Amino acid sequence: MSFYVYEGKKVEIGIKICNSCFQGKGLGRVLLSMLIEELFNMGYELIFLDTNLKNTRAQYVYELLGFKKIAINENSWKNQLGELLQTSIDYELRPSDFCNAKLIG
Repeated sequence: MSFYVYEGKKVEIGIKICNSCFQGKGLGRVLLSMLIEELFNMGYELIFLDTNLKNTRAQYVYELLGFKKIAINENSWKNQLGELLQTSIDYELRPSDFCNAKLIG
C-alpha cells in the first residue's frame, strides 16, 4: 500500500495485492483499515482510491469500510501489459463514513 498527499487534507491510497495465497483471509481489510485510521488521525479529511470495475472483491471491501462510489470511468486506462482498455471506479471516504474493520470483526 502507498499513499499520495494532495493539496489540502486529501490523500490517495494506492493498493496492489498480487499474491493470491493471502486473499480471502481478511488481511487486506484489516491492514487497509489500520492505514485509513492513521491517515484520519493525521488530520486528513478525504481519502480516495480507484479500482478496476471487474475487481468486485476490492469493491466489496471498500464499501464495507464505508467508501462511496463517486464515478465510473469507462475505458480510462490499460492493463499492466498495455492491452485492452479497462474501466475503473473512483471511491472516496470521509471520517464520518469510516467503518473500522477492527470494530467489524
